[in-house]
Amino acid sequence: MNYRLLVNKTNGLSKDFIPEDLVDTKSEYKDGILISEEVLNAFRKLQNDAKIFNYYFDIESGYRPYDYQEKLYNELVKEKGFNYALRSVAKPGYSEHQTGLAIDICIYKDGKSYIEHDIEELPEIKWLHSNCHKYGFILRYPKDKEEITGYMYEPWHLRYVGDIAPYIYNNDLTLEEYYKTFNL
Repeated sequence: MNYRLLVNKTNGLSKDFIPEDLVDTKSEYKDGILISEEVLNAFRKLQNDAKIFNYYFDIESGYRPYDYQEKLYNELVKEKGFNYALRSVAKPGYSEHQTGLAIDICIYKDGKSYIEHDIEELPEIKWLHSNCHKYGFILRYPKDKEEITGYMYEPWHLRYVGDIAPYIYNNDLTLEEYYKTFNL
């Protein structure tokens, strides 16, 4: 698997693309979440190290097949309109979740699970954003980079990129900017 694979609004995947190394995350959030095996191994290390600080992360979303992404996209268009959907969720075939390399995080705290914008100001997410690169992850849709990524800030959305994560983090880049820097 190419962990540096760029999937965004202009670089898509075929409808039948399915990663070969998907494994069940055994997430406490919900059953049946699949991601790439290497991504899961890296996440487990991150998850275990976070527990030292009494931070409890889990995976809320992982691999999404083309058809499922199509359903999500169409529902959001219907509910909130095309322009909102375009900034909030990928069209089918253009979602990183289809690669098996992207995860959405939830935080367990005070007997509750927190997802999406509910985690924005929690100390756990600040720790995650400052440390995830040590485990091969980047914050895929950072604040103030919407014009580059095409998506609103998503503090919960991490992308596994492997050994290039520290470079991306230390240089405050998005994956698109990394690609541009190295003419990939």
